[in-house]
Amino acid sequence: MAKVETEKCTPEEVWKKIQKQVESLKYGTVTITVHDGKITQIETSSKLRF
Repeated sequence: MAKVETEKCTPEEVWKKIQKQVESLKYGTVTITVHDGKITQIETSSKLRF
């Protein structure tokens, strides 16, 4: 199984990353995963509309 690289971020950096993901989308979703009260993952899914 491959090891996944992780980043150590301050809470302010995490919120900036979430904001950046939201601002980069026109249509789609940003999913935030929380474990033990801490944000552990951000997933972005985008859609193309015609």
